[in-house]
Amino acid sequence: MILQAVGFGRGFPRSWMLPIVTVILLLGAAVTGWLSRSIVADLIAWWPVWLGLALAAYLLRERKVGLLRVAGLVPLVAFAFVLLFAWGHLAGWAIMPSASQRLVGPTPEGVFEASMVARVDGEITVGAGDGTSLYRVEPIKHGGVVGIPAATEEGSGGSLAITLEAPDDAGIYGYAGWEIQLAGTPVWELQLEGAIDADLASLQLSGLSLDGAGTVTLGSPTGETPVVVLGDFRVRVPADAPVRVVGVASVPASWTLTDFGAVSPGLGEGWVLTVVGDGSVAVSDD
Repeated sequence: MILQAVGFGRGFPRSWMLPIVTVILLLGAAVTGWLSRSIVADLIAWWPVWLGLALAAYLLRERKVGLLRVAGLVPLVAFAFVLLFAWGHLAGWAIMPSASQRLVGPTPEGVFEASMVARVDGEITVGAGDGTSLYRVEPIKHGGVVGIPAATEEGSGGSLAITLEAPDDAGIYGYAGWEIQLAGTPVWELQLEGAIDADLASLQLSGLSLDGAGTVTLGSPTGETPVVVLGDFRVRVPADAPVRVVGVASVPASWTLTDFGAVSPGLGEGWVLTVVGDGSVAVSDD
């Protein structure tokens, strides 16, 4: 037997509180900034589902199977759909309007050298993509005021320069920042500014500039490669990578301190990490 909730009228099961409260919590998360306000657009886009559930609740309101009221099962189905909706929003399902808020670059074929400038007052995560596009930018679905950027591309021959610019007003499609995926085939020169979490170990770099704070993982250099760091960063490098630090930074105990900074035990030309400003920079080889 399904209990009835007092004050909701005859035949209103308590189980309707599950989907109702869940939707309220999702909207509250958007209001407080934990989720993007774009969830409202996704919620509206699912109106056929919500309408179908409402019609089912109405048409089955008197239906019984033995002592069980079928109408009492509809709220449980609605709760399952709300959970499915929330998962689809966070996973970026194609049927969600928020999923269209992404930027996809050209194919990497024929591009041997590429540069990217990405500056945002928010989060930036960077890593290797699947190689089907030169770059791909997707929103970080937490709440924020960062919109999907417009890309300006300039280049000729096998070189391409990309500048990502955020809109002045993101509107309802405001997010915490950008997730940037880069193809592994070209040699990249990157300028990144924001709260950065970058795994660049599988990318080839000709230069790197960091401004803000965060964590960056570098791979094995192919030659002398400049890295300029402004702000508070932890920089991870391979244990056998040759690294020269110019400026003040915390380095592993096995490194040699010099008048200008520090040098790793690795031999050859490698990362040249220049620390500027008054930030805190820690280099680790773990």
